[in-house]
Amino acid sequence: MMLNKFSKVLVGTGLVLAMAGCSSKNNDGSNPDKPTTVEEDKTMIKATSKNLVDCVKNIKDGQFVRSLFKTAGLNKGNITNEAWLDDLTDALDVAFNHFELDPNNSRFNYANYVGNYTWNPGTKKFVVTKADNITVSFPSDPTTAVNDYVFAITEYKDAKFQANALDIYLPTSIKGSLKKGTEELMTINYSGEFGTGNFPIPSKVVLNLTLKPHNFLVKVEKLSNTQFNVTTELQSASDCVTALNAKVTFKDDDYNNLKIEEDLVSVIGSVKKGDLTLKGSLDAKAYFQLPSNAKADQYNTVFNVSAYSKEQEVAQLKLKDANGSQDLIVFYKDKSSEAASVYTDSFIKDLKAMLQPDFGADVENWFERTAQSNGAFSKKIVNLKNKLSGWINRK
Repeated sequence: MMLNKFSKVLVGTGLVLAMAGCSSKNNDGSNPDKPTTVEEDKTMIKATSKNLVDCVKNIKDGQFVRSLFKTAGLNKGNITNEAWLDDLTDALDVAFNHFELDPNNSRFNYANYVGNYTWNPGTKKFVVTKADNITVSFPSDPTTAVNDYVFAITEYKDAKFQANALDIYLPTSIKGSLKKGTEELMTINYSGEFGTGNFPIPSKVVLNLTLKPHNFLVKVEKLSNTQFNVTTELQSASDCVTALNAKVTFKDDDYNNLKIEEDLVSVIGSVKKGDLTLKGSLDAKAYFQLPSNAKADQYNTVFNVSAYSKEQEVAQLKLKDANGSQDLIVFYKDKSSEAASVYTDSFIKDLKAMLQPDFGADVENWFERTAQSNGAFSKKIVNLKNKLSGWINRK
């Protein structure tokens, strides 16, 4: 109950922060040293609402995503190539001799699967030949006569660790790519360092992911046995460049018996874009002790977000009781205020309109609707998600 309520607060807060955080730096010719007025702050947020929709559209219209949508035959929410994808993935599973992680230690035994897997449209099977890595060649859609997609895992290394007194294997290095013809649509470069005690605490985990034309960076670094810094960056040549940093603190390092509600102490984070810095914090220990019928003032004591232009605070986000629930309110530096929905409602409307040609009119329900469909390929995606969840929960 409380987690659901808090997630709604985070969504509303995130939308407002993202709108502000995606603005470009001083592109209006203004003097960066001159304090802004409240009206200028409002204008900036409204303008950057449109900028954020443009950022999402820029990602959606990128080469990787468009190629992926074409492969799926995604049109108005329907996966029109589902039967073809189902046959293709069934054949690959047979060629892999049924892909599974080791049930005893969750190990992905890379050596068992190395080889060239080449789709034969005549037999509708993958032909397997010897190789030093995993390479899968197949057509990018049902109408393509050649195997123009080439997915490769060129490196996979792992190491054995202990968790709950059991042996487990975690990846320490992964390199891979997806090409369509001569165009490289995706690259992945991952490295992971973990502790060797009774639980593999991440010391440094770095993921560099390119989904053409955008680069993503995810980094987790151990500051102490109970404190970690998490960095997520969207690296782009456009105004969509965004960086999020968060410091997460736990009560102790008994991660074999971790319970978020009991062991998460705090989360402190910031988003910086040009001269704008957004800072937020959650007193998680106090939050999980709040009653289920907590009022807005009680939530405001454990969760806060402020926006700064250089060193000047321009706004705060707080909850306010309204008709048995809580509304998210923007409090400006002149003490005036208004509902965050002034910004989020129009943003959501524009975002839906932009996504509807691909995901259909009920875009907000697309994932749930697809998961509940009778399509075999959709069920495979759900089963894969469940397998990954089970693998993570065994750690």
